[in-house]
Amino acid sequence: MLLVSFTEFILYICFSVLIGSLILIMVPENKRPPMYIPKKILYLAVGLIPITAFLPVFQTANTLAGDGNLWFILKNVIMTFEIGKAWLFITFVTIVLICVLLAKNLKSKTHLTTWALVLTLLMLFGYTKSSHAATITEGLGFVFHTLHFLSITIWIGILFVVSWFSKNKNNWLTFLKWFTPVAITCLIITVVTGYFTMQIDINSYDDPNATIIQEYQNSLIVNYGQALVIKHIFIISLVLFAFLNGVISRKKYNNDSFNPLKWARLESVYALIVFGFTAFMGQSWPPHQIYSLIKSYGASPLFTTIYDGDIVKTIQNAESTGIFNVTVTFGLESYLLFGLSFIFMLLTILAATKKKSVFASTFSSLLMVLSVYFGIMMGVQ
Repeated sequence: MLLVSFTEFILYICFSVLIGSLILIMVPENKRPPMYIPKKILYLAVGLIPITAFLPVFQTANTLAGDGNLWFILKNVIMTFEIGKAWLFITFVTIVLICVLLAKNLKSKTHLTTWALVLTLLMLFGYTKSSHAATITEGLGFVFHTLHFLSITIWIGILFVVSWFSKNKNNWLTFLKWFTPVAITCLIITVVTGYFTMQIDINSYDDPNATIIQEYQNSLIVNYGQALVIKHIFIISLVLFAFLNGVISRKKYNNDSFNPLKWARLESVYALIVFGFTAFMGQSWPPHQIYSLIKSYGASPLFTTIYDGDIVKTIQNAESTGIFNVTVTFGLESYLLFGLSFIFMLLTILAATKKKSVFASTFSSLLMVLSVYFGIMMGVQ
C-alpha cells in the first residue's frame, strides 16, 4: 500500500508540474519571473503519469488473481474495469502528448501549448474518472473530484514551477497580481468540492442517518480518517503561508536581501505534504463500514498509540454489526493544546514578517500542526 501511495504521490506532482508549466509558458514573460523549464522535466512528468497510474491497476489484478493466472486477470482488469480502461486512455493520450511536446518551438507556438494543455486535462479527466468518489456516484462524484483535483493542481502547479524554476524575483509583484486571484479561486473551489467529495468518501453504510460530522469522527479510528484530519490541519498551514507570502512579498519586495522564491518554495513543500496524505488516503479503505474495517484490518496504528479508550475493543468484541459512534468532546487538555497552537501560529507569523526566518517559521508551523492534532485526539471518547 505504501508503494502504491508513493506512486500516486508522484502522479500528483507530475500533473501539477505539467499543468503549471504549460500555463506559465502561455503567460507573457513580463507577467511572470524569468524562468527556465527544461523540456526533459516535461517529458519526465508526462512519461511517469502512465507508469505511476499502472501500479494500482496491477495491485487490483494481483489481489483478484490470488494463486491464479495473474496475466489473464490483469488483461481482464485493463479491458473491463474502470481503473484499467482509464489507464488505457491515459496511456494513449500520453503518446499523443509526447508527440506534441517534441515539436520545435513549443514555447513560442501558442496553439501547440494549448493542445498540450488540453491533452493534459484529458489525462486528468481519465484519472479522476476511476477515482473512489466517481465510482460510487458516477456523475456528481466525477464532477466534484475532477474540479477538486484540477483546482489544486492549477494552484500548486503554478506555485511549484514558479518557485523552483524561476531565475530571480523580477516581475514578482506583477506575477502576484494575477496569481493571487487565481490561487484564491482555486482554494475556494478546492474547499467546496473537497467537502462534497469527502461527504461521498466517508459516507457511513452502517448508519445512513449519521451526520457528516459524526462520520468524520468515526473515521478517526482508521488510517483514512487519520490521514484526512492531518491533511486538513496541514492545509491550514498551507493557507497561512500562502497569505504570508502575499503580504511579505508586497512589503519586502524592494529590499534587496529579500527573496520571495524561498518562501514560495516553503509553501510548495507544504503542498507536497498535503499531496502525500492525499495519496495515502487514496490507497486506504474508506470508512464506509467501520465495524467491518476494524474487524478485518484493525484500527489505525497511530490512533491506537494515542487513544486509550475502549471503542476499538468494543467493536472488535462485538458479535454482530451495530452502530458504533466515536465522540469528540474537548476538555481542558484539548483547549490548552489549541491555545498553544494559536501561540505557535503567532510565532510563525512573527518569524516570517519580522525575523524573515524560513526555519523558524517552518518549525513553529509544524508545532502548530502537532498541537492542533493532539488537541483533537485528546478529545476522542
